[in-house]
Amino acid sequence: MVVLGLISLFMGYQASQIQLSYDFAKVLPDDDPVYIEYENFKKMFGEDGNVMVIGFQDKNLFELNKFNDWYTLSNDIKNIQGVKELMSIAKLYTIRRNDSLSKFDFIQIVNHPLRSQQELDSIKTVITSLPFYEGLVYNKNTGANLMAITFTKKDLNSKHRIEMVHQIKALTDVFEKKYNLKLHYSGMPYIRTAFMEKISGEMGLFLGLAVLVMSFILWVFFRSFSAVFFSIIVVAIGVVWSLGTIHLFGYRITVLSGLVAPLIMVIGIPNCVFLINKYHSEFSAHGNKMKALTRMIKTIGVSLFLANITTAIGFGVLYFTNSIMLVEFGVVAAINVMATYAITLILIPIILSFLPVPSVKQTKHLEGKRINKILTSIDYLVLNKRSTI
Repeated sequence: MVVLGLISLFMGYQASQIQLSYDFAKVLPDDDPVYIEYENFKKMFGEDGNVMVIGFQDKNLFELNKFNDWYTLSNDIKNIQGVKELMSIAKLYTIRRNDSLSKFDFIQIVNHPLRSQQELDSIKTVITSLPFYEGLVYNKNTGANLMAITFTKKDLNSKHRIEMVHQIKALTDVFEKKYNLKLHYSGMPYIRTAFMEKISGEMGLFLGLAVLVMSFILWVFFRSFSAVFFSIIVVAIGVVWSLGTIHLFGYRITVLSGLVAPLIMVIGIPNCVFLINKYHSEFSAHGNKMKALTRMIKTIGVSLFLANITTAIGFGVLYFTNSIMLVEFGVVAAINVMATYAITLILIPIILSFLPVPSVKQTKHLEGKRINKILTSIDYLVLNKRSTI
């Protein structure tokens, strides 16, 4: 118990340090032809995975107050830490020939809030005279306008990306509400942020639902608070170990590894059910507590080992897929399936040895008429209707 407690404390500390993966999910192995073709494409044409796009439709953007607010919004977003560059209709550049230096200079068209509608009209004339931006940043026929934001690679692949996207969203919400517009958001940084927030939320949701469902099933079968409580505690230790293993191996939470915790919960609870059920069955037969615990370990322990080792091998096979996400998921799942088995086989007998002997109410599930009737029917069909089946 002491050793398991110390290991669990260590794993709990490791689990507290775990982080979400903010990198682009890499599913294909490095030698996959499709992945190689994708890498060659990026070398030739580059990638736009760091661009967040904000768009809206408004044919009246070239009104003084509205345009100045869009210009101010563009500057405010550009000043957010981690934002590399920004392009919008209020932050465009034109090219001027520098004869003295024999080069072209890039001149920002708007570099201060405009003072009059006449000044804005002249700026509009300059912008519309540059066909390069037509259809790229704005559409004069539909009134569609676009803002493109790029991020530094360091901030893009870190937790700070979520904070940046939230800051941008907070600023644009003010503009959207003030002018009663509908702003649309897209781009990989925005999509990946929403995706990771959903993963972190659903991880807790799935784990919570697993606990509730398993607790209900345990209560229906055993009608015992202690059986439910200690089974959940034992499996929760396995969940902590699984999260600790992820950090211990230098991994991060991905869309797949986020399923390890609910998976361990679902696999670990049946281990507890089999052990407790066998203990109740043996105790009901002869009334000797220690004898019931001994037989429980000898009989169910071996069966559970075979069931868990085959499950672990199934997950372990993913190690040979050469896909980083599948390898990480397979390694963590395989190790912790067996770790949860060991935790269950050690703690459940120890806990049961300290608890009072099961009451008649707690062992009543062994005489359940409905379950026994179903099992008897299946037994009859298997033994007497083999040809028909």
